Amino acid sequence: MASYNGLVSTFLLAIFVFQVTKFGHSDASTNVSCIGTEREALLKFKHGLIDPWRRLSSWTGEECCKWEGVKCNEKTGHVLKLDLRNPCIEEIDTLAPSNKCRLGGIIFPSLTELKYLKYLDLSVNNFSTQKIPMFFHSLQKLEYLNLSYTGFDGDIPRQLNNLSKLQYLDLSNDFGLGYLTSNDLGWVSRLSSLKYLHLSGTALSKAKDWFGSINMLSSLQSLGLSNCQLQDVSSSLQANLTSLRFLSLESNNLSSIPPWVYNLSKLEHIDLSDNFHIKGPFPTAIIQNNQRLAFFDASLDSLQGEFPKNLSSLCKLQVVRLRSNYFKGNISVISDGPLGCVQSKWKILDFADNNFSGDLPNQFGDFKQLEYLDLSLNSISGFIPTNLGELSSLRELHLGDNKLSGTIPESIGRLSNLKELEVQHNFLYGVVSELHFESLKSLTHLDISSNELILNVSSTWIPPFQVSEIDLSNCKVGPEFPKWLRTQRNITSLTMSNVSIADGIPDWLYNISSNISHLDISSNMLSGQVPQHIGDKMPRLTVLRLWGNNLTGGIVSSLCKLNKLVEINLSKNQLSGRLPQCWGASQRLEALVFGDNKLNGQIPKSLCHLQQLLVLSLHRNVFSGVIPNCLSNLQQMIFLDLSDNEFTGRLPPFGKHSQSLAMINLEKNHLVGGIPPHFCQLPYLRFLSLAKNNISGLIPNCIDGFLSMVDSTLYYEDWPYIPGLNVMVSTKGSHQIYGDVISYFFSIDLSANMLDGHIPGEFTKLLELQNLNLSWNNLSGCIPSSIGDMKKLESLDLSINKLSGKIPPGISNMDFLSHLNLSFNRLSGPIPSGNHLRTVDDESVYRGNNGLCGAPLLKICPGDEPPSSNEGNGDNSSGGKPNKHDLDIHNWFYAGLGPGFTMGFLGFCGILHFKRSWRVSYFREMDRAIEKFSRAMMIIMLWFKKTFEQRK
Repeated sequence: MASYNGLVSTFLLAIFVFQVTKFGHSDASTNVSCIGTEREALLKFKHGLIDPWRRLSSWTGEECCKWEGVKCNEKTGHVLKLDLRNPCIEEIDTLAPSNKCRLGGIIFPSLTELKYLKYLDLSVNNFSTQKIPMFFHSLQKLEYLNLSYTGFDGDIPRQLNNLSKLQYLDLSNDFGLGYLTSNDLGWVSRLSSLKYLHLSGTALSKAKDWFGSINMLSSLQSLGLSNCQLQDVSSSLQANLTSLRFLSLESNNLSSIPPWVYNLSKLEHIDLSDNFHIKGPFPTAIIQNNQRLAFFDASLDSLQGEFPKNLSSLCKLQVVRLRSNYFKGNISVISDGPLGCVQSKWKILDFADNNFSGDLPNQFGDFKQLEYLDLSLNSISGFIPTNLGELSSLRELHLGDNKLSGTIPESIGRLSNLKELEVQHNFLYGVVSELHFESLKSLTHLDISSNELILNVSSTWIPPFQVSEIDLSNCKVGPEFPKWLRTQRNITSLTMSNVSIADGIPDWLYNISSNISHLDISSNMLSGQVPQHIGDKMPRLTVLRLWGNNLTGGIVSSLCKLNKLVEINLSKNQLSGRLPQCWGASQRLEALVFGDNKLNGQIPKSLCHLQQLLVLSLHRNVFSGVIPNCLSNLQQMIFLDLSDNEFTGRLPPFGKHSQSLAMINLEKNHLVGGIPPHFCQLPYLRFLSLAKNNISGLIPNCIDGFLSMVDSTLYYEDWPYIPGLNVMVSTKGSHQIYGDVISYFFSIDLSANMLDGHIPGEFTKLLELQNLNLSWNNLSGCIPSSIGDMKKLESLDLSINKLSGKIPPGISNMDFLSHLNLSFNRLSGPIPSGNHLRTVDDESVYRGNNGLCGAPLLKICPGDEPPSSNEGNGDNSSGGKPNKHDLDIHNWFYAGLGPGFTMGFLGFCGILHFKRSWRVSYFREMDRAIEKFSRAMMIIMLWFKKTFEQRK
């Protein structure tokens, strides 16, 4: 893609430079004698240079005008031109030079003897740590000065303003070599003849009136100020740059497109890319005002809104790059309507990584000059138009990461110039046959991964192409290993993950592997063994992924020969035996993943030589012995998983020399001893599991040294991405498998050990913690009173310990708590109430704590007994309506009233019947009672009669 990014810009720039610099050749000749003083000056200049590539080997003899890079005036013999530009530039548009051919050393002031020098080019060499020589200002006749990418450092000398005839000045810089600065561009304003000014990579953040100084250069035609840390300028300034044709403001700190840009009318090239803070709609006026505009780049900005309709001026451009903005709307708007781009001159069209939607328009087939089309990373749907096969000039087609459906049209196979084809991560389906590749003789990059495609070609098919990169992942290629691959001799990357291959790794794969750097055949059903001589046959291998297969045998020692290997993942196979002992310091290994196999033996100490190791995963094997302490000296290591093995001995002292560690999983082993206090020196640790070991002693009080769990701003960003790397996590009462998201999960699991003592209060400072499991230990004392501060905690398990005291009330304020287990401790007192605890309102949470009371337990806390019937005045909590519990009591009362009375009465009569003395006494007392009752009634009746007569 890089070769097309600067296609038009390089073309325009080359024409312009030719026009500006033609003076460097017009009066030059090699058929003239050299001036002696100037020859001596050049020899002194050469003496100060370092020339390991012998570029100046021709600088001998009397005729200096015939020396490499030297041109003289054909009449006077004076040196006019000195061109020592690095000839080993590999790609002119990115200025990516090789380290070859670079001159270095010291620039001697003998150059001042070249009084008639008009042209000086020292670009793309290495004079790092030096400042731009002050004596350059004395080269009064200089018209062309190119010091770009030379590594000069420090302030640009203001004395350069003495070069009044200067037309071309390029001080572009690369931060990798030097760091040029300028706090005041006033010196530029005096260079009135300047037509070309490029200061890209120069720090101009302190240059207050940078635009005011440049604006005085009315003859300026090309201005390059990319990556200069430019700030916004006053919106009231009007541009005086009426001749400007080339403008680059790429990679600055601009918050809006400078208003003066809208006033320019002769621009042919404008680059506003990589200014993330530039917002607003598409700058239509710039396109309409500049009828000669051929190159427009506003990628990696923050432009937004609907794309303008019927923008016919856009069709005149050759390069349109709007990648990584926030544009939305229907993608067909660029070709629909009466002013649509039917006669477009587009060569490069890059709308990737926006929010465009809708179907791909059929009009794309009309853009006959299109060479590069990138619409990836949008939400474009529908079918791939068949007439894309008519774009005979198309070299790159990128439609990946959209919502395209249907089949890939066979007409794609007619694009004989197509080099890169990417349609990955869509909803495409159907068969991909030989017709899809019929004329793709130029194809070097093929990615059809993550679709529902079936690759169906003959076993004898010979493709017309020689690809370097292939990705067929998540398509159906198997069950046999594709034999057509044996015809490909230039493969550097082969990815066929999850393609249903149920076969062995063929021997002929060696014959196409000498250039392979990336090999991924993971998640298939490969059988057999890892090739014994893989380290000899694939010397350039950097990534090897064979995980998720049925491979057997051992880990071959030839892997140790791969000094360029960065990642090796052989997990989830049936590999057995011991790890090789041959790992060496010269290897660049960053990820070594052998988990979920049947490997045994001890961890070889030679692994400690891998100082660049980021990931070491050996989980679910049968490794034994002591974990080497030297692993704690791997300063770059981030991810360590040795869980579910047979390791013994003590925990290694991870800490001071392994501060990059973010994930440690040592659960399910036989480790003993205490938790070393060195662990507290792991500031980026976010996942720690020591569960199911025999670890004893106290939990260190310094546990708040896990600073990333305290403050999320200390989050470690460089988490490595390793496909197939999973971690089994015990959380929320179950076991869950975490993949890539483990990097965002903060957890501590010390369960099922023999830890004792108190729970350190420092735990409550770990505000980012989401999972805490201390169950099945011998912890005592109280639950820390400020545990409610851990607002992000989702799962808390303190069960089966010896904790006592009350449950802190703050536990009811944990917003995200969805799993709580405090069972089988010695807790007492009331259970806190609160809305947040309703999600864990289950009796099993508190079971085995005899001193606890309150809901959801049936045990009522003292002082919370229900009121008696004569105290409540008939009131109840249900507003006068009996609740179900009360109704049950009443029903049972009345149901037992009748049988109870009957049984009591029959029992009483039985006693009187069988007990004569009781019977006589009973009736005697009854007679006396009746007599007393009769007398009382008589007296009452007489009292009523007498009272009635008196009133009458």
